[in-house]
Amino acid sequence: MTTKEDVLKEIKRKSIHVIPGFFAIPFIEWLGKPYALAVSIFFFTLYALNEYALRKGKKWSVPIAGHTFKIMARKEELEKRTFIGTVYFWGLTILIIAFLPPAQAAAAIMISSFGDAAAAIIGKAIGGPRIPYNKRKTLAGSIAMFLVSVASCIVAGVQLYSGLLASGISTIAESMTRISVNDEITVPVIASISLYILG
Repeated sequence: MTTKEDVLKEIKRKSIHVIPGFFAIPFIEWLGKPYALAVSIFFFTLYALNEYALRKGKKWSVPIAGHTFKIMARKEELEKRTFIGTVYFWGLTILIIAFLPPAQAAAAIMISSFGDAAAAIIGKAIGGPRIPYNKRKTLAGSIAMFLVSVASCIVAGVQLYSGLLASGISTIAESMTRISVNDEITVPVIASISLYILG
């Protein structure tokens, strides 16, 4: 049973997860790809170093990444000393920015950031019917992700039809992912491919 404390913990975790989404449009569409790539490479490097430090049992803490790990890491990540999801996220963010047009790149990152966070928070807060093919996910969470993803696409400048389809496909991908850390791969990959194909 999900408690109020569980919901508050998820909100705290996802309050950091949504930060890249807020900066997607300003950096990618306004400042331009070179700046967005530089920032993404910077964070990828920090989280890669943090992952190395965790796995090797190093005592030193990587700025930003080490603090984020303490706030965001799930119980199993703390026990296994790994935060690989953030490395996946920033690695894929670099590829998305490099290869997608600005509006589509921003939308893909916003879906990964805002959409995934909405699914997690609403899923825990409301609960309700579980998705038949993945009992770890809820219908409420998937609906929240879809709506937030559509809004993200519209704000980023993606055409409504493309935004609706890409959001729907991304939501299905998220709902099918059984291991939480894999959301950091499936959602951005499916969102970016969908947006690119739909043009």
